[in-house]
Amino acid sequence: MISQFAGAQGPHRHFDLVVAGGTVITASHRERLTIGIRDGQVTALLDPKVDWQANHVIDARGLFVLPGAVDAHVHFREPGLVRKEGFVSGTRAAAAGGVTTVMVMPTDQPWTFTPQDFKEKRTLLSGQAHVDVALQAALAGDLSNIDSVEELVAAGAISFELFLGDVPPAYVIGDNGKLLEAFARVTAAGSVVGVSPADDGVIGLRMQRISREGGRDLAAFFRSRPPESEVMGVARACVMAEATGARVHLRQMSTRPAIALLRDFRRRANGLSAEVTPHNLLFSDTSVAALGPYAKVAPPLREEDHRIAAWEGLADGTLDIVATDHAPHLESEKEAGRDDIWKAPGGFPGVQTLVPLMLNSAAAGDLSYQDVVRLVSENPARLFGLFPRKGTIAVGADADLIIVDPQRESIIRNEDQHSRARVTPFAGRRVRGAVTTTLLRGSVIMQDGVVADTASGQFVAPDRGQSQHC
Repeated sequence: MISQFAGAQGPHRHFDLVVAGGTVITASHRERLTIGIRDGQVTALLDPKVDWQANHVIDARGLFVLPGAVDAHVHFREPGLVRKEGFVSGTRAAAAGGVTTVMVMPTDQPWTFTPQDFKEKRTLLSGQAHVDVALQAALAGDLSNIDSVEELVAAGAISFELFLGDVPPAYVIGDNGKLLEAFARVTAAGSVVGVSPADDGVIGLRMQRISREGGRDLAAFFRSRPPESEVMGVARACVMAEATGARVHLRQMSTRPAIALLRDFRRRANGLSAEVTPHNLLFSDTSVAALGPYAKVAPPLREEDHRIAAWEGLADGTLDIVATDHAPHLESEKEAGRDDIWKAPGGFPGVQTLVPLMLNSAAAGDLSYQDVVRLVSENPARLFGLFPRKGTIAVGADADLIIVDPQRESIIRNEDQHSRARVTPFAGRRVRGAVTTTLLRGSVIMQDGVVADTASGQFVAPDRGQSQHC
């Protein structure tokens, strides 16, 4: 890896910026290097002893340098729900936490169904985003917008999201014939199918029982989404993937039987991938009882055995990435569920805490630092066609970097959150490993917790030829 260089040689090694002498960590490599950056891209990876010149220098000696994280699952609530979050606050939170690319889900008001919806949303993010943004589109439950798939692909949609349950009925694809048609159409267009697996029949039956019992606390909500709901959704998605050869990404895996089912299907269907959230890795249902409505999220936090199964899925490759499902709501909205959990919306912020939590897992020995890069940077970029522009540190890649002090300890605090939601369920958690600097295409966008005022983020579209299984 030493002395990779693109462009001028010898005494002409002059860069806009040099990140000097840090330990560069990618998914496949760990080495002390100096990074030369020109025109927003990495143009050299040099032995620290090699001479160079630069307009600006960041001294990274004693620190780690990782590629910026790529969060493949966020809700930034714009358009229509900016009281909860918008591109400004959501991307500021991302920059503060070391996430340099986000993929924004289509569940706003209106949902991103049509090419016009997509173009308007892309226009909205211009000049507001502090990190780079990819946009996901959705297919309606009745597939009324299926003839827009090709135009949405041309506009740069990074995936097509299909919901199998636990959303309003108009958005649920309940008919297997329609589901098969959706998978085939998206596959023919060369895109990725994102699936949120659930089963409304299973949830409805459980809800009837809970209603009779009068359950109104957090535990009642957790019981309302049993593992069987997720298993049924995963089964449908996997069968369709095997039948069509689709590239299918399963969202928010959270249960042992669903992960086991996916593991079996992955032996036969090469196009399957899946994510898990930090909260399903780090919380069990009983560990968050005191948080009440602030811990309400779908799929719910599970019993300890399911949490262990998620870690096992990461270890054996059944689960490919960690993504946040950043889903902010105002504190007043959450507090409405203090005495009746059904009055609180589900979801909470996560994009700012993703990298610190994963770095802490590495410091604790649950992961290696190379695993962290693989799970939150390289694999998301690979799966959705952004690699090698994003997700790695290599000559020709965008200079999206985070500089990490692996020894620095801090406590996650609500008052430090940039999301409008403010309250994070991880508040009070001590983490080891701090993102001290975030760079986007060679420009510092966060330094020591302070996010730059300039919103330099851009819309990014996938390279369909680069989308690949991990």
